[in-house]
Amino acid sequence: MYWTYGFIVGGVIVLVVAILLITILLIARNIRRLAGEALSVAAEIETGTKPIWGVAGANDIVRDIARAAKSLEGRVKGIAAVLERSA
Repeated sequence: MYWTYGFIVGGVIVLVVAILLITILLIARNIRRLAGEALSVAAEIETGTKPIWGVAGANDIVRDIARAAKSLEGRVKGIAAVLERSA
């Protein structure tokens, strides 16, 4: 009689474990699908943000131009001062 209860309890445990495994497999498939979508979106984001990294290079160039302009301004002021003295 007790062995019948043991088989029933064992069967219920096996059924619960099977349901849990099936659930885990379905969730894993969903995660895999979502990961694929995320990777494709990440590639689009990378393509869309590449120009932003070029801004840093442009900023460096603008800084160099500003330094050169300030240097030229100082030189021009020096030349103007010399010309004013000689005039």
